[in-house]
Amino acid sequence: MTQPAPPAQQQQQPTAAQQQQAVLVAAEVLAAATTVAGAAGLLIPVFAALGIRAAAVHAALSVLLEHPPDREGFYGPATGTTARLNLIRRAQFLVNSALRLSADLSRVASGEQPATSLLDAIARERRYYGQHMMATWNRMRAAAAVDTAVMDYGPLLGWYAVMDAATSPECRRANRHNFRADVMPRIGYPGAVHPHCRCLPGPPIPGAPLLGPPSLVRAPRRARQPVFA
Repeated sequence: MTQPAPPAQQQQQPTAAQQQQAVLVAAEVLAAATTVAGAAGLLIPVFAALGIRAAAVHAALSVLLEHPPDREGFYGPATGTTARLNLIRRAQFLVNSALRLSADLSRVASGEQPATSLLDAIARERRYYGQHMMATWNRMRAAAAVDTAVMDYGPLLGWYAVMDAATSPECRRANRHNFRADVMPRIGYPGAVHPHCRCLPGPPIPGAPLLGPPSLVRAPRRARQPVFA
């Protein structure tokens, strides 16, 4: 009698350590990347350890390198810190985008989805990347405001929130605290806590508690969402 074929084994999910290592390598590559082919040649072997297809790496890089971030000419303590954070966030987006696209390619290869669905997948990643770029710009804008305040008040600054019914819990807890411009608080700089943050940096508040890692302000837990970084 013919023995039935064993069931196909599902691909193991990459571990957090594997993803973190891929992010660090991706950040190094993205810092100097100028072409998709050049960056892909360096990242495909690294991403293969996460089970990511080479075509997915090419596709994700194409989305990112269509609109590279602006090159800033001057960095103060806050903008320098934020520039490094934005590079890591961009690398995290690349890893997550490649994972999503690789899963799409697998579903097409198995017949679960038509090949035309890959066009929708690319459009989805462009939309996600647009959200990522808005967050990147918002963080850098807030950091520039902090560096401007440093010139007036020095490296120790106060956190000033607009207190009304629309103020978020994070901003309420940070209000009337101090922070150092060269040590980003856990929730970010004033103005970058969330997309519509109205907080501003200002003169230090005498005797106020200091924000910073480990922060006194912790973001509330939220349901897991697609990671746009």
